[in-house]
Amino acid sequence: MVIKIAICDDECTFLDRIEEMLRVYEKRENQCFMIKRYTKPLQLMDSLKEDFQVFFLDMQMPNMDGFELANIIRKNDKKSSIIFVTSYRKYVYDCFKYDVSNYILKPISQAQVDFEMNRIIRTINLGDLPYLSVKNERGHLKLFLSEIMYIETYNRNVLFHCVNNQQEIGHFKMQDLEERLNEYSFVRSHNSTIVNVDYIQSVRELTIMLITGEKLYLSKSRKRDVIRKMADRVGNV
Repeated sequence: MVIKIAICDDECTFLDRIEEMLRVYEKRENQCFMIKRYTKPLQLMDSLKEDFQVFFLDMQMPNMDGFELANIIRKNDKKSSIIFVTSYRKYVYDCFKYDVSNYILKPISQAQVDFEMNRIIRTINLGDLPYLSVKNERGHLKLFLSEIMYIETYNRNVLFHCVNNQQEIGHFKMQDLEERLNEYSFVRSHNSTIVNVDYIQSVRELTIMLITGEKLYLSKSRKRDVIRKMADRVGNV
């Protein structure tokens, strides 16, 4: 598995140093890293579609500080690991407002990099969950399949209905999504709807009741597929 890592710091010497330490870890632990370096936050913002799993961010950079950059990352991606790197202890307590994995005080050491990467890789291995990369007017988003309740057609696009009332528009065709999601807990319940059976509470006649209380229309021709998918899912849990 390739682990994608982004490093953002306006000092090239720091970028060289941390990449060197990551390469030492990579070789010793037989990992595979794709490392991208950025000297400007705006450059990294333009590359978020690459779905980085790990970010090393300097706290103080021209035009945008690490807090602002982390906030933008978190709007698009809730699961990646963000590590702040700073020369100032005064920022330490503010770091955790942004759901970061940790902070490291400069100068950074090989032992610190090893510790952080060991912890991050354990998290990735335990939580290597499937997701969809979704493109819309907000940019590129990562939607984890386990958090999608159902998908419906919406103005020639699709609308993802997720947990916590989150809704996201995506530029997909339903037929393509049906094929991509077939191996997971999703099934086409209507020409305009794909539902995650993990969120189905009951099926009565031609109505699907979700655990949230929402009701979805079930086409007669697809009822058997939904029931079979529910049965298969129960058998696999």
